[in-house]
Amino acid sequence: MRWKHIVAASLVLASLSGCSWVNKLVYRIDINQGNYIDQTAVEELKFGMTKEQVKFLLGQPMLVESGYPNTWYFVQYLKPGHDAPEQKELILSFDNSGQLVGLKGDYQPGSGFFEVVR
Repeated sequence: MRWKHIVAASLVLASLSGCSWVNKLVYRIDINQGNYIDQTAVEELKFGMTKEQVKFLLGQPMLVESGYPNTWYFVQYLKPGHDAPEQKELILSFDNSGQLVGLKGDYQPGSGFFEVVR
């Protein structure tokens, strides 16, 4: 009779814990959306680069607003299987002649950002 109480108590405790530990056994894919932004590519950006040179390094921007064609938005969203989602963004500003003049967001420019473009 004693072992029946132990089994019943075990089942009650297992049901109270929910499926949280079982959930970790289920495979979930990583979800990547938007641009893949690499810090080494961002470090290669230089003040005065043309839009074509920036596209060569980083690819096509995620968003270019119709009223503000000189501001490019690169957005990277990553949702690992069981971890919290992470979103990073990079905003590039160009002058009216199409040369890179500013960089802000979650990525830092390289130490040579203000060097002369050759």
